[in-house]
Amino acid sequence: MRLFIARFATVLVGFFSLLLAVETSVAQESSVKLDPSGTWRWEYDLDGTHNKDLVRLDFNAVGKTSADKELKGTYESSSGRKVAIENGKVDGGKVSFQFKINYQGMDVKLEFEGTVKDDALNGTVHASTSEGSRDLPWTANRTVEAEDVVGTWKMRIDAGGNVLEPEIVISRDGQTLKGKYKSGTEVELDGVEVKVVKNELKFLIDTSYQGTKIKADYRGRPYGNKVRGTIDYDLGGNAGTIDFSGTRSVDTK
Repeated sequence: MRLFIARFATVLVGFFSLLLAVETSVAQESSVKLDPSGTWRWEYDLDGTHNKDLVRLDFNAVGKTSADKELKGTYESSSGRKVAIENGKVDGGKVSFQFKINYQGMDVKLEFEGTVKDDALNGTVHASTSEGSRDLPWTANRTVEAEDVVGTWKMRIDAGGNVLEPEIVISRDGQTLKGKYKSGTEVELDGVEVKVVKNELKFLIDTSYQGTKIKADYRGRPYGNKVRGTIDYDLGGNAGTIDFSGTRSVDTK
């Protein structure tokens, strides 16, 4: 605990004076290009059954330029079926992908296409079998729930050239989230408060050392395995705000 507090305090002392010296505007950068990363959920009725399906999309760079990206993801049905999507594409404001399933003994190919605006996606699903095909309306919403943030998040905080890269390990017990703060191999802090409120991920580090209060309140919006947001910090009454970004390890999901 002492090592954690000492490191945390040293970093904050190093940059809080810089933040207080100038008035800083804290606003997330808006991306000019479409990034459909995240969990998209929709509901529909089929054969008298109400279904709640979702698709987790991840739009990542795979080449040397930002134009070289691929759309990957997994479709998950109400019944627990999980299928990797194929031929994922992003073209302007449109997203498309497809996959195949077996429904009541019949092979079905499903081709999804829709236009994204903020956290809403509207389009069609083209369903085809050996007996024919039909188009169905498709409306999905990008949301963040407890299951979407479980894993190890590696954070990056750049404080005027001093870079911190702590990890927040998030686990879930039902709908309750638990967090652990890790820095290097020496520092681990259990009992970090973690919540998802209105599509925003929040986690709070709140402790004290020799009567000095140390607090860091992280708030950010996850988009799939990426998150970007701000930290409101307080070091013994010296308070400020700084940006952070983070990525989640895919294999811990």
